[in-house]
Amino acid sequence: MPGNENLNKDMARFGLGKATRLDADAVELTLERDYAAPPEAVWAMLTEPEKTVMWWAMVRGMPRTGSSFDLRWLNVKDLGTDLDWWYGRVIEADAPHVWEISNAMHGRIRAELTPVRLPEGPGTHLVFRNVISVPEEVVLRSLAGWHVHLDHLQEALEGRSVDWPHWWEDFYPSWETIHAAYLADRA
Repeated sequence: MPGNENLNKDMARFGLGKATRLDADAVELTLERDYAAPPEAVWAMLTEPEKTVMWWAMVRGMPRTGSSFDLRWLNVKDLGTDLDWWYGRVIEADAPHVWEISNAMHGRIRAELTPVRLPEGPGTHLVFRNVISVPEEVVLRSLAGWHVHLDHLQEALEGRSVDWPHWWEDFYPSWETIHAAYLADRA
């Protein structure tokens, strides 16, 4: 597996996402991306455990409406610790167009995949939404976190996986930079 040194670390190739307050408790985070891969390939990256681990988290569950779909984050400081599974359920699975889950830690996560024509050929336009109820100081941290993960998704679509044991050394500085960009954008 290639190391993180071969992965993008500037996090600037995709535009910033946005946070929209829905009510006193809930915020919707929205990020959009165009990937030079067909919707079926992006769908697989969202739903298949051997692919999600390349860019996002360990997964257990089935990509079917009503099925359980639990996540175990890998960008933690010590992968040797006993990591918690965050329990979830598939709300909607319409392959390869709509993927929506609920998660004990991360609220509702929805990915809408639309085929598009890109300069390099067929691709996918992803609209990624996460509805969360978190303190205000956590909103932009979460937005920056999804920004980094969706950047990792680009790498995974190109066949490269994050080296999770070294994520903090390799990517935490990238997260800090993109988080600062979100803070500056909000100011």
